[in-house]
Amino acid sequence: MTNSYVEIVSALDKAMEHLPPEVDLSKGGLGELALASHLDHKLVAGDKGADAVDAEGKTYEYKVSTTDQFNFNYNARRDTWEESQEIIEKHWEGIEGAWVAHRDGMKIIDKAYLPTSILLPYLLEHFSKTKGKMMNKNFRMKAFKELNNV
Repeated sequence: MTNSYVEIVSALDKAMEHLPPEVDLSKGGLGELALASHLDHKLVAGDKGADAVDAEGKTYEYKVSTTDQFNFNYNARRDTWEESQEIIEKHWEGIEGAWVAHRDGMKIIDKAYLPTSILLPYLLEHFSKTKGKMMNKNFRMKAFKELNNV
């Protein structure tokens, strides 16, 4: 049996030798790399907090997808709303806003931005009115863009 992936794995292996340490291609890393390149941002190391920083030092959350689905996930709801709210607010501390981007391969084909000052109150209101065990808000690009006009 001939493995049809040998050439692409070899090419990716060579490419990965040139990645800076803050670039992690797991968990959406390809999309984050594509968006950071598109926006001229620098990726932030680690998987907690902000994903990228701009030239002025402002930090951003990234959600990049090959579909029209962008998930803001805060894991399981806590015992009280106050505890859940604290988890969400803590996540956004020091983050300027969120970029969502739709990509085709490594090309960003659509994107939208919301400052934390708009997105955080929306998320808190949304989760305060829902009862599901998991705190996950899914946006489509159109709905995300519409939040900027509220």
